[in-house]
Order: sequence, then structure tokens, then C-alpha cells
Amino acid sequence: MINKFKFIFLSLLGFIFFLVPFPINGESKISISHIVDFVTMNILDSFITFTAVVSGIVLIGTVVFIFYKSKFKFINSVFKASPINVALRIIGSFLYLMVIYRWFENTNLASMILDPDTGGLMAGAGGLLTTLYITFFVGILALPLLTHFGVVEFVGILLGPLVEKLFKVPGYSMIDAIASFVGDGTIGIVVTDNQYQRGYYNKREAYIIATSFSIVGIAFAAAVADELGFGSIFPIFYGSIVLVTLILAFITSRLPLKKFPPEYYKGQDSKSSEITEEGSIGEQAFDAAIEQAESTKVLEAIFEALKNIVKIYVGFLPIIMAIGTFSLIIAEYTPFFDIISAPLVYVYDYLGYSTEVASLMAPASVAGFADMYLPALFISGSASEASRFFIGVLAFTQLVFMSETGMILVNTKIGLNFWDVIKVFIFRTVVSIPLLFIITNILAAMNVISF
Repeated sequence: MINKFKFIFLSLLGFIFFLVPFPINGESKISISHIVDFVTMNILDSFITFTAVVSGIVLIGTVVFIFYKSKFKFINSVFKASPINVALRIIGSFLYLMVIYRWFENTNLASMILDPDTGGLMAGAGGLLTTLYITFFVGILALPLLTHFGVVEFVGILLGPLVEKLFKVPGYSMIDAIASFVGDGTIGIVVTDNQYQRGYYNKREAYIIATSFSIVGIAFAAAVADELGFGSIFPIFYGSIVLVTLILAFITSRLPLKKFPPEYYKGQDSKSSEITEEGSIGEQAFDAAIEQAESTKVLEAIFEALKNIVKIYVGFLPIIMAIGTFSLIIAEYTPFFDIISAPLVYVYDYLGYSTEVASLMAPASVAGFADMYLPALFISGSASEASRFFIGVLAFTQLVFMSETGMILVNTKIGLNFWDVIKVFIFRTVVSIPLLFIITNILAAMNVISF
């Protein structure tokens, strides 16, 4: 009886926490978004001080562990890293503290880093990392509700045949997708990586899920839609994101992917739920869920989640700060994106956009690799609704941006490196453009948007 309670109550609590929006002060959002709002509106100064302390610990700890080895395996696993990761952690932690405390603000180099559109966009009040510190702490602490108490097995068996046929991945991968769509793409990637390490996905499946379903959440999509003037047709805007994303997932699942063979992490056996002929699918799903709930102890799941939070605070967020800041500096202070996007001007010109509009769309199409919000900033001044819609949706279907999801993908155990992430971005951009051309023209013909 207690195992049924664990499965039903804790899994339901997880669904409600991550996936069900509810109104507070007139704004309907999921729990994580409300918590982010509460922290930023009520205890922001204290929380930023906390993050600064964390960054200081990471900075000092990373330097110390270059020369020191602890007798505790977990501490070593947190602070010991490859030379490039050590360098990025040190740089990222230093940059975070530099932005928070406005170090060297009277120097020319510091002014580029402290710019509200570069380092200022990454750290401090309203910074991306401030949100990520909150989101990761709360989200990862609550993740076991979705992953450890049976709902993965339950959904996996119920949706298995359909999802496996369409996307060649287990049915319970839909949990990752839903968490990304309604919550946050970074959470979806962390869930996927966690499930890969636990043996629920092989490397090929984990790659497909992480690079196809871990889309930036619906709350952020709503903010971008408002920025671009599409708040009134948000269901169409987000529906276009979903449609293109599913088509891309269908295509990705049929690529050779030789670097990502169907092998399980460290050679462990698969924990995939198999459908048998004994009982209905519903009965099999329920039995598998109860078995999983029975094997998981609540306190152990919480302790594991806390360790994952520590690893992300030390190993992920400083790297995101470093890569994100440098990418934004390149976008703001150099013509790099204009140069590399020059061929796209002719593409958009050929597709029927004016040269002036095409010259805005081209750099916006590649700027998303640096940061998710850059395309909206690049295209928001365009007089063409169709161009704003096109780029707004493209920014989401591209999936990877180095200030956040790109670096998180690189730091998973799935095996992606920086070049793999670039290839994902290029592939998704190239395939998305013709799909969005069709969708945009259909909507224009229906007078939903105008050229």
C-alpha cells in the first residue's frame, strides 16, 4: 500500500510541480517560475550574495584542487576536472564576481564585460545565471519526483510503442520532453543525462532526446513572443515551435549517428521497461511503477539530488558564465555574426524578404548560437511581422545556445563535444529554414501575420 502511495502521490506531486501552471498575483505559471519570481522580488540581494559566495568557493576550490587531492571521492569528483574545464571554471567564477561587484569598471576591457548586454546579461539582477541558480536548485531537488518513483516506467510502457515507432526512443522520454517544453530546456537535458547514466537510455537514445526534445520552456517562449509582438497569437507561435521540433526529432532519429552507438553507460544492463503479453498495457505500466517506487528510498533520492546540485553549481554554471559572456562580447563588439551570416542574406532575399529585412534576419539566424535571447534582440526592430515570427520560432528550434544549453550538453556524460554541438546547431538551422518558410507563408496567406 505504501508503495502505491509513493508512486501515485509523489509522481502526481512531481507532475503538478513541473507541468501544471497556476495563478499567483494574476500570473499563471508553473511552480519553478513562481519560485524564481518570489526570490527575485523578495530576497534577490541575499540570494545574489549567496551565489557570490558559491562562486568564491568554486574559484578557490578549483585552484586548490589543481594541486590537492581529497580522501573523499565525491569532493574529488566535484573539483577535479580536465584542464579546459578547470580554466573555464576559474574564468567563469571570476567573471561572475567581477560583474556582481563591478570590479575594474573604469577600465576599457572591464567595460565590455560589465556591459548590460554582455556580462550584465549573464549575472546580477535579472541575469541569466541568477535564474539558473534558482531553477537548478529547486528543479533538481524536485526531479526525483518525476524520475525515481515510477512515473518514468508508467509512461514508458504506455507510450512506448508509439514513441519508439516515431522517434526510435523509449516512451518515458516524453517525461524529459514535457519537462523541457513546460519547464526549462536545461532541466530536460539534466533529466536525460541522469536517465542515461542510470541505464534507462543507451547513448544513441540519449543523444536523440537531448538534442531533439530539450527545448527552452514555454514560459520563456511566451516572453520572446511578447517581445516580438506575438503575444496575441502565442498558441500559433508555440504550436509552430512544437511542430518543427517534432519533425526535426523524426529526422534526427533516422540519421546514422555513428559516434553515438546504442550502448549503455559504462556497459551496464538496460533498465528499459519491456512490454510483455501478460496483462494489459495499463496493468504492466502500473506494476512496473510500483516496483520502481518500492526500490527507491526518499531520503536517498533527496541526498542524490543535493549532490547533483553541488556538481552543477561547481561544474556547469561557471562554465556557462565564461562561454556566455565571451559569446555576447563577440556579438556586441565585433562584426563576427554579420560576416558568418552573410550568405543567409541572399537566402532570405531569395525567399521573398526585402534586402533590408534579410540583412536583419541573417545575423539573427546565427546569433542564437551565443545566446537564446539574441535573435529576438537582433530582429525586434524589423517592420516585417513574418521575419520576426520566422526568427522567433527559429531561435527555439535551433535548440543549442552556448550561454546555457550548449555547454550543458557538452558537460553531460552522453559524449558530445563542442564541435558536435556546432553540428547540431547547423543541422537544426538548415532544416528549420525551409519548414519555417512554408509555415510562415501559410500564416501570411491566412492573414495571421503580414510580410
